[in-house]
Amino acid sequence: MIVLSQLFCVALWLATQPGGAVAAGHGTAIMVAGQPVDLGRTVVLWSDEQGFDGYDLRCIDQSGGCCDVDWARYGARRGLAHRTLADLQGVVSQFVLHFDGCVNSRSCFKSMHNRVRPGGGCGLSAHFMIDSDGTIYQTLDLAERAFHAEQENSISVGVEICNRGRYQPSEMSRLPAEYRTRPRRQVVINGTAHDAYDFRPEQYESLVSLSRALLRIFPKMKPIIPERDGQPLLETLAQPLDFHGIVGHLHVDLQKQKWDPGALDWNRVVRALRGFSFPIQIRAFSEVPRTRDELLAARKAGFFASEERVTGFFPLAPARLWHSGVHLRGLRGSPVLAPARGRIVAARQAEENGRSTAFVLMRHEVELDGRLLTFFSLLFHLSLPSLSDDVPIPWMRTLMQPERAAQRVALESGAIVLLDERVEAGDRVGVLGSVNRGPEQGPELHFEIFTADKPPPALGKSFHYLNAAADGPIVRRAALVSLADRNNDSQIDADELRRLFHGNEIDPRQALRRLVILHRHEWGSRTTPAEFMGLRELSGISEADRRRIYAAAIEPYIFWTDALAAHAGLPASQIIYSYNPITFLVVLAAQAAHVEIPWPRDSISDGAIEPRQLVHVPVDDWTKPPASVAQELQLPPLVGVDLAPKRKDQIPLIELPPTDER
Repeated sequence: MIVLSQLFCVALWLATQPGGAVAAGHGTAIMVAGQPVDLGRTVVLWSDEQGFDGYDLRCIDQSGGCCDVDWARYGARRGLAHRTLADLQGVVSQFVLHFDGCVNSRSCFKSMHNRVRPGGGCGLSAHFMIDSDGTIYQTLDLAERAFHAEQENSISVGVEICNRGRYQPSEMSRLPAEYRTRPRRQVVINGTAHDAYDFRPEQYESLVSLSRALLRIFPKMKPIIPERDGQPLLETLAQPLDFHGIVGHLHVDLQKQKWDPGALDWNRVVRALRGFSFPIQIRAFSEVPRTRDELLAARKAGFFASEERVTGFFPLAPARLWHSGVHLRGLRGSPVLAPARGRIVAARQAEENGRSTAFVLMRHEVELDGRLLTFFSLLFHLSLPSLSDDVPIPWMRTLMQPERAAQRVALESGAIVLLDERVEAGDRVGVLGSVNRGPEQGPELHFEIFTADKPPPALGKSFHYLNAAADGPIVRRAALVSLADRNNDSQIDADELRRLFHGNEIDPRQALRRLVILHRHEWGSRTTPAEFMGLRELSGISEADRRRIYAAAIEPYIFWTDALAAHAGLPASQIIYSYNPITFLVVLAAQAAHVEIPWPRDSISDGAIEPRQLVHVPVDDWTKPPASVAQELQLPPLVGVDLAPKRKDQIPLIELPPTDER
């Protein structure tokens, strides 16, 4: 038997009794110490009508032998003094993956539940099962020690992934029809070659979702697998208890008899856990890919998606204001995802007159050529639902803990809340909100990436540096202004920006995409009304117009305060290095995959200052809505949508001999 597991973050681990009653029918929530935790994938609990109950003390439809006596199919975790989340986090450090050797989870559960244990007694168990269609079945609370991986049971969570395992033509007539076309791979495990079935895409989706959740809740568990020379190691570990990460049954079976999870694509799982995600789906891309051809396609799609807007371009906005991010359109109400593993450090819940100023700020750390790179991602124009026990966004659910009442009140009042919540790449952090500002109307996401430190050498060949630290909220770099200023009046309006990003000249856009700019963030508390009113560039326009621009473009979006800077490790000066976020993610993904992708040679390096004052500022670019109503964006189906669970009587019980032994 093999077990695969993945868990989502839980706000509070309360003391529970083994097998205690839980609320049923959450649909996408697993249970941890009696508390529902949303996973975003179809989940069936042991307490649900269609669930599989690992707390049942009797065999299923079988008698004789051990089946005539009550046996617990689980035990107490060694070293777990109390059934609290804090104690459990000090114990659990492994996620053990199995294939079940069966053709559906119903058959798997009966096989486990009725199996005679080698040391005596009846029944094996796993915390989770993942069926062929991606449905996740939870059979036990994670407080229990499931019987699935020998000496690892006390420190691990296990899941059985539905997969027959070894390819055997003689039994094809007894397998579901989909096995006739299911991909197979040759794998060599502990020196023995196997012709094995791969897993279905729906199963990989569920496995990754579960893994992200486990990594979030258990700090001792790392997003690593056994490797040698950068490749998955398919051999038993000499000291499996010392490994703190994701393993297969093969890695922890000291007798070297188990070979599950067989043909699992370890690289695919690792890419999803260590990789990067676009915050919303961009055409067919949700995760940032890792192969050269797919990276080039994702880069092209990302640039198109971020530059087909009316405004919202990197790094310029009308009236020569800085714009540190890009805008991405998406389906109204679609999830907004974390672009990388990290921690949420601040958030705000605010919306007024169809204009969202809600945001989430995250801090991320990645290793780049042996050095640690810290960067921040800012997601603005979110829609954050009301706080409740059923809110589907993990970091918001944690605020429902009784001791965090002050943060709940602050968030609901529209204040900036300082946080420290773990997040995995691809985790849901919000919902797409709306913009209602000048020509920008409808569901849009503002997405930016910046660092507090100078770019490391590993990024040097991909970016060109421009020092604009002294510019303040208005762009003063002549090289930037001249790209869009076609009539040579030193100002930039929305029409000029559209011509720049939608025109036939590709070179200026290529140059802007590769910029890393040292400048003061435009949405920081240093950009005060008094400073803005006194800007030399704006002295030629009326004070009323200056106030209108400040009220539309700056004031509602200020998030960077001294308190936030001290909490997040950001400079009090609010001067940072801004990157085009699409370029940044593609570059990091290419670096992680050791892939070389070509970049154009166009660059902007002129540090000269544009000296002229603005004699007219297009206030309408910030205040006047378009004549036509914004159209809803049409996109292909979202990636990763899973199926509704089946009824038990729709799942055939097919009992076959085990295939998890060598």
